[in-house]
Amino acid sequence: MKTKLKVGRKNISSQFILLIVVFFVMFTIGSVMLINDQKNIAETFDEKRQELMKKEKLVIAIKTDLNSAFLQARGYIAFGEQDMYQQAISRKEPLQQHIDELFLLADEKDQVMIRNLDYFVNSYFTETLPKFKDVYDKQGIEGIKKNQNRKEATAGIEKVQEDLNEYQQQLSDEINIAYMVASKDINQSQWFFIGLLGFSLLVLIVLTRILLKQVGKPLNELAYVASEIANGKDLSYELDEKREDEIGVLSKAFYKMVVSLQANEQELLAQNEELTAQQDELHSQQDELQNALDKMKEREHELEARNNFIDELTNSLKKQEVLDNIVKNMRNVMKVDHGFIALLTEQGHASIGLSEHAMAQALTYINSYVAILKEEHQPVVIKRQCEQSEKLHHEKELYVYDVVVPVVSSTGELIACMCYSRYANDFSENDLDTFSALSKQVALTLEKINIYEESEHDRLLSQDVLNSIKEGIQLVDASGKVLQVNTNICEIFGSQHSKTVLNSPLDEWTKQISERVDNSEELLAFINDTIDMSKNRQSTVMYRVNIAGSNRVIQVYSEYVYRNRQRFGVLFVHRDITKEFEVDQMKSEFVSTVSHELRTPLASVLGFTELMLNKTLRPERQTKYLNTIYQEAQRLTALINDFLDVQKMESGTQTYHKNYVDLVPILKQVVNVQQINAGKHTFDIITSSENLVVFGDEDKLIQLFNNLIHNAVKYSPDGGNVQIKVLAEHDKVYIAIKDEGIGIPEEAINKLFTKFYRVDNSDMRKIGGTGLGLSIVKEIVKSHQGEIKVDSEWKKGSTFTISLPLMTTHSVEQLDQEKEEGKRSIIIIEDDKSLASLLQVELKESGFYVRHFDRGEAAIEAIQANPPEAIVLDIMLHEHEMNGWDILKTLKDDPNTEHIPIFISSALDEKNKGMEFGAYAYLVKPYQPSKLTNTILQMIVEKNEGNGEILVPRSDTE
Repeated sequence: MKTKLKVGRKNISSQFILLIVVFFVMFTIGSVMLINDQKNIAETFDEKRQELMKKEKLVIAIKTDLNSAFLQARGYIAFGEQDMYQQAISRKEPLQQHIDELFLLADEKDQVMIRNLDYFVNSYFTETLPKFKDVYDKQGIEGIKKNQNRKEATAGIEKVQEDLNEYQQQLSDEINIAYMVASKDINQSQWFFIGLLGFSLLVLIVLTRILLKQVGKPLNELAYVASEIANGKDLSYELDEKREDEIGVLSKAFYKMVVSLQANEQELLAQNEELTAQQDELHSQQDELQNALDKMKEREHELEARNNFIDELTNSLKKQEVLDNIVKNMRNVMKVDHGFIALLTEQGHASIGLSEHAMAQALTYINSYVAILKEEHQPVVIKRQCEQSEKLHHEKELYVYDVVVPVVSSTGELIACMCYSRYANDFSENDLDTFSALSKQVALTLEKINIYEESEHDRLLSQDVLNSIKEGIQLVDASGKVLQVNTNICEIFGSQHSKTVLNSPLDEWTKQISERVDNSEELLAFINDTIDMSKNRQSTVMYRVNIAGSNRVIQVYSEYVYRNRQRFGVLFVHRDITKEFEVDQMKSEFVSTVSHELRTPLASVLGFTELMLNKTLRPERQTKYLNTIYQEAQRLTALINDFLDVQKMESGTQTYHKNYVDLVPILKQVVNVQQINAGKHTFDIITSSENLVVFGDEDKLIQLFNNLIHNAVKYSPDGGNVQIKVLAEHDKVYIAIKDEGIGIPEEAINKLFTKFYRVDNSDMRKIGGTGLGLSIVKEIVKSHQGEIKVDSEWKKGSTFTISLPLMTTHSVEQLDQEKEEGKRSIIIIEDDKSLASLLQVELKESGFYVRHFDRGEAAIEAIQANPPEAIVLDIMLHEHEMNGWDILKTLKDDPNTEHIPIFISSALDEKNKGMEFGAYAYLVKPYQPSKLTNTILQMIVEKNEGNGEILVPRSDTE
């Protein structure tokens, strides 16, 4: 078959460029025409619109000026304001200017209306307005109303306004018409452009079709020839060698390619056969390599699983976590379905793939597994039929293979047992060898954990022993690095945890402790000499350190620690000797104070006694000396009594004879005594009431106030006012003793009530004293359930404030009642006064002391202040906030009153509820009063049976 390729001789790209240029020229001409046309339309419309808008603005200005003139004229007639008339007249000139401008812009038709407007404006401002002003000035507003020309003037104004409105509307309509005309012209030009564009596209399509026909046909023929050759057909064809365009070049190249392909076809076929044979051989080798690679990957996964198994065994020292890792990784390594491991020497197990019930059942059979494994320490495989729970939805017989693996310690002891199961697939010899190898690794891990737990137990025990020692213990090695500490030494170091101190080098921990102690140089020298084993080292050293805001005195001594007769460290013991140090200081202060306080009066006694013995004195001189000796003897007696009081208070043997004491007379008595020897001082007693009663020992209270007021005088050597202020608030009475003396330093206030403590400064030393007075004051206040506090400012004075429990009338009555010997207190809570009176008589005749309350709030207050032996409680307390159930619950919820037996006396039959709430007995009204008495007596008998005695209240007649 012969095929001739025919093509044109013009360059294809030139033809395409020509086509594009033609289309672009046509499109450009159309666009330019459209733009010019739309520009002319827009400019015409804009000129028209500007002219009409200017006319409209002038019309609006004319209307505004006319309306303003009309309103000002009418305002003048209405109010008679001359300024308003002048403002109306002033609108004529702008009106005339606007009318002239509008006339110049108007056409002939509009100029007629504008001339009428101009005529109206001139006549209005020159005739009408002056005329009406003259009428108004002469006749007033009534003359305006009666004027015959008023209606004609009004009609003229309305006619002008109507004409202006119509003219304004006419201008708006003309603007709209101009806009519509412009829009129509623009649309027509756009339609023209669309037609031009469509024509251009049509021309483009025709030219493109011609070009494609000249180019596409030869290409299709060339493609057909290429397809036939590719299908193996032998074609002969001719070329048009005169064609010089791109298709001609392509045809020549294609011809040469076909000739070359046909020439090499035979050679390629031979090579293809050879390559096919080589490919078959390569496929065979690839299959072998793939099998080897699969086996290698499988082995790699096995090794990776075993490595992970071993890694997770060694990564933890927690036994349960290790057991969980064993069963999880054994499942991955050995491809088992489920299994467990159980410890035999202690409690502990882990499972995977088993429910809690199944695991519990497996543990019951563990002894049978142990019996099998004890005979031979090798894995044992057991084949058994699946149970129904294991078969699930399968109906035919299935088998499961269990392997029981022993875990044997290095000493040959069976310490654990592992059991794993597979469905359908048996365990091979290789699997059993793997189980044996892994069980050895498990045994080593369990032994390592046991050793760690034993060592950790011993370490914690040693640390607990160290922490229980009150001294601070610090063990360092030969280089000074910290090896072990206890919690007390951490407090000295200022560390929250021992981890921050352990393994600290010598320079670091010595720097840390030196920053906290006072005499750091001496301490560091002792530590360094001890570690260096210096011959001149001291045996002990003391230092001061602030621990938790308190200054402590620490004594350090050291001992060398040896192992196998070789010194490997030093043990520093930091002993807190603060109390011993303070006691030594107190002893020294006590000796010096007592020697001074005793020798001074003794010197006077001995001196005056010697004078009286060796000289003959006049009687008045003897009396004077005897008085001095008596006073000094009293001073010695008071000093000895203070020592004895402190001793009794500290030992708890001090006795108090308490009664009701009114504080005001006591204070007045003490002040009267102190005034005798206080010539420079004045005293003021300020009280909120004259009846301030406390329950206390009168003699001790006198001693208390005597010490405080005497101190106020003594420590005010320059005199001044001493104010005693007594104030009652709620259930407390506050006594504030204020002086204007030398005051107390702030740092000494916390130690002020310490025995033998005296402020260490020159002013205090001049005054003297034993340092016992305030310690006795504090003990007396404490024994009276009170509190004492100090407010002081140096060189300005001090205020000692004491608070004591205030006895109200009610509380005094309660205490009086408690003092009645042999009588037990009973409280009745009942709102029925008749029944309450009956029960009171019954219980009093039986030897009880009875108090009655009809309100729950008052009863609870009395019970909490002075708990009774028993309570008789009515449930229905009418018209009160608390009923009996509320009272019962409140008393049982209070630890101070929950033990008091409560007898419910109620008309409600709710015994079960009462007993659930904690009542002792439940009596349903009505009942015999003797029944209540017998029930209470029975309770007292049962209560005292455990003490081996029965106490019955004594009656008044007894």
